[in-house]
Amino acid sequence: MSKRGLDALLISDIKNIRYLCGFTGGDAYMLISAGRDWFLTDSRYATQARAEVKGALVKVYKKSLDVIAELASDNRLGVIGFESNNLTVDTYKKLRKALPGITLKPVSGLVSGIRATKDPFEVEQLRSSASILARCYGKVEQNLRAGVREADIALAVEAAAKADGAQCMAFDTIMASGPRGALPHGKASDKRIKKGELVVVDMGVLFNGYNSDCTRTYCVGKAGAKVREVYQTVLDAQERAIDKVKPGALVSDVDLAARKHIDEAGYGRYFGHGTGHGVGLDIHERPSISPFSKERLAEGMVITVEPGIYIPGWGGVRIEDMLLVTAGGFEILTKTAKGLTCI
Repeated sequence: MSKRGLDALLISDIKNIRYLCGFTGGDAYMLISAGRDWFLTDSRYATQARAEVKGALVKVYKKSLDVIAELASDNRLGVIGFESNNLTVDTYKKLRKALPGITLKPVSGLVSGIRATKDPFEVEQLRSSASILARCYGKVEQNLRAGVREADIALAVEAAAKADGAQCMAFDTIMASGPRGALPHGKASDKRIKKGELVVVDMGVLFNGYNSDCTRTYCVGKAGAKVREVYQTVLDAQERAIDKVKPGALVSDVDLAARKHIDEAGYGRYFGHGTGHGVGLDIHERPSISPFSKERLAEGMVITVEPGIYIPGWGGVRIEDMLLVTAGGFEILTKTAKGLTCI
């Protein structure tokens, strides 16, 4: 913090708070200084905080700003950083009013940069999350057939995930069949799947606070020539991108490997999103695997690689895996088959 000219840093992002002290509740702040760290919450979470919080003094407030102001005054904190990508404008205005004479300095990415590299405990939680997710894809394949509603398959998968130890799904399940497959985030709908359609299935589960994320694309019935061509293009693009994953690699080079292949195959205009993202306590974390990022991969990062082709009126294909960046390259955590599966 001293390099940024801060006497203290106010943490408001609840996932950052969990990462720093272990608290799993839903309403809190942390105030971190060179000499001491404080965890601040209200009476609803007092007992939970005293049981979970490590490395910080727990203070229970009636009004959070009053306690922050008291700590700032008692500890002579002249410059306090705040998480500008998380704190609302309204809360910032209230904070400024409560802390007259104290400089509030916007800070972004300080904790998220640390979180990007996972420790061994986090890696094991992510492995377990990915293992549950792999079994969920088995449930998809059991239920996927012509005439079934997308939403019914998603419901069956959610029940199976929870029975298998997941807290919940990591996000609303994407299950987009036929022309809906051209919607990168086409949530499961009442549409009934038809024979001959592609079905894009993007899912994740939450296990012990850690997310997983994987996408597979299926064909219901016999695959035609265009289906096979588009699918193979996406699969080859993903493999080219994965081959670039290693410590020190520019994430933009990972993105470029997939994007260049899709462009050369003539489908470049149908691939508009980034090639991946970090995964951890949040479903989308640093690093962003995009052509605009200047970040480099490091051992211990967990990322997704997920190129896709989305053709309006026709459908889409996306293939996504979670990878752990290792000293020697990478390990794929989402261990499900990804060749073209026709059901």
